[in-house]
Amino acid sequence: MENSPQSVVILLMLIIVGTLIGGCFSSIDEQGNSTITWTSHIHPDLFLPYGNLTSDQNSLITYYSSHTWIPGSDNHGYYGAKATLDVYDFNLEHGQASGAAIWIVNRGDRQPSSLTGIQLGWHIFPWLYKDSNTHFYTSWISGETSGKICVNMKCPGFHLTSTSIAPGQVISPLSHIGGQKSYITIRIFKERNSGDWHIELGDNGEPEPVGYFPKSLLPGLIENHVEISFGGYVVHKKPRLSPPMGSGYVPASGKSASFSSLRLIDEDEDDYFINKDLPYTADMKGCYTPTSIDLSQFFYGGPGCVD
Repeated sequence: MENSPQSVVILLMLIIVGTLIGGCFSSIDEQGNSTITWTSHIHPDLFLPYGNLTSDQNSLITYYSSHTWIPGSDNHGYYGAKATLDVYDFNLEHGQASGAAIWIVNRGDRQPSSLTGIQLGWHIFPWLYKDSNTHFYTSWISGETSGKICVNMKCPGFHLTSTSIAPGQVISPLSHIGGQKSYITIRIFKERNSGDWHIELGDNGEPEPVGYFPKSLLPGLIENHVEISFGGYVVHKKPRLSPPMGSGYVPASGKSASFSSLRLIDEDEDDYFINKDLPYTADMKGCYTPTSIDLSQFFYGGPGCVD
């Protein structure tokens, strides 16, 4: 990658203190009762582009609300996922971000330098775009690139094949509380012949091909198991306030955002609905705790959190 402000996207792995993962399940269809914790203090799910903000890590706070399929939790191997996400907008400021995504991650030896993964979904990110619009995005990181990540088309890597959809584009229309609901359906899978990671997006409809990440770009995902997560996140830099996540409403309100039609994709590119619960990650304060997965759907989000 070139070392310029436009092409370099710095990895910032946020250290999560008090991250809670509950409800460990031995398979997608069989509920267990134990609790698990990450073996690394670095939460694997969020790798974000912050430009020159790495010197301000201590003033950045992040919250998650997600469910994760963990390799070895059943007899299957999965290498992709599909979900439908409600899409919303907020008037955020520089120093705030909010989004929802699918993550495909291999943590290597569990050191930040060996993290490899792909992230895709929607987000509002004034740091990156200089606006408060809702954007479709992709990002990737490879342990081979010394902790640097690339978002959208900011640097070489992602191969765009669509003539109508591109990472980074603004999503419209958007959902409105008490009114129209808009959504995107995203699908990512490892193509069985080439080993490339293909991305598909549907805007209020079935997903269509967008492009792919070549196998060679992400050697840490070759012949390795991956963790697959679905969920939302928010980030803020003090003294900015914690922004809304999802729709800005908690699940108990009946107005919260959702992930629906949750599916895992195996090595033969076959989709499997997630019909039971998966381990979840949430802040200990309960500001953005997700619901359990039921009928391939869960709800998440909230108006904000007091640090």
